[in-house]
Amino acid sequence: MAALRLLPELEDALCALPGVQAVSIVTTSESVPTEVHVLAAPGKAAKQIVRDVQSLAMASFDREIDHRIISVVQIGTVPEVIDLDEVGVVPADATAASRRPVVAAVSMLTSSDQEAAATVSLRVGPDLHEGSASGSTALSQRPRLVARATLEALRELLGMRCEIEAAQVTDAGALQVALVVLSLSVPRMGQQLLTGSAVVRADPTDAVARAVLSALNRQLAG
Repeated sequence: MAALRLLPELEDALCALPGVQAVSIVTTSESVPTEVHVLAAPGKAAKQIVRDVQSLAMASFDREIDHRIISVVQIGTVPEVIDLDEVGVVPADATAASRRPVVAAVSMLTSSDQEAAATVSLRVGPDLHEGSASGSTALSQRPRLVARATLEALRELLGMRCEIEAAQVTDAGALQVALVVLSLSVPRMGQQLLTGSAVVRADPTDAVARAVLSALNRQLAG
């Protein structure tokens, strides 16, 4: 079943917290949060960001958010591992969440010889998986480079051949959205076309990486 995102006002409010760059909240059809993904700058402890998210949600929206559903990724550093015992409650079962890849870092470097290199780091539990891709410095080609780097980071986790049919960042009203189309080679089933999207909240390259994860969500969930 597709993940729902029905709390844009809360997402926008959380993005205003100091150090927070982007927020994505997955909900049930009744708008009950089931996952809160926070992209933050380095400098503030992840546990404090979790507490800030809980406090703002309760004070401004009268919503109590369990710290166990809040995932914090800090760009530019190895993501901090949160000791849930110190926060106060140990989750009954965090296995499923720990297997889900999340974007830890995305970088795009350009050189004087008109070549760009994209590097994507994904976190799966305590492990980091990194992939890289190089190509033209043209702005129109950068989404494809990031998508290629993301697929390279997912290669061992996915275990199936996957190619990029399209990758772009486009306007959608007042927003920008990253869109990807992937061709996945599934044993005994042949080629399958998958699509994924992600709203640009902090940086277009990060959104492209998240769009690839969105397209492959079911395969990566096992």
